[in-house]
Amino acid sequence: MDVITSILEKSNRRASETRLLHMCDLSPSQLNTYRKFLVETGLLEVSGQEKGVDIFETTDKGREFLRDYARVKALLSMGSKR
Repeated sequence: MDVITSILEKSNRRASETRLLHMCDLSPSQLNTYRKFLVETGLLEVSGQEKGVDIFETTDKGREFLRDYARVKALLSMGSKR
């Protein structure tokens, strides 16, 4: 979940495949696996290409996922403080 969240957060304002590899500390095969899943589920989209490299952007559904995930993490952290 943390990797998925990281990819979506880094792609919020468009990110190249190269940037995601470095910012999320992933290998090309790892990124490809996550990218495929995120695109198939509608959380991420390929919004174009620059210099032959795919550019990714988080979709509205992906941003909704990030908000919901943040809420769940907050609830879980409140529960662990009891």
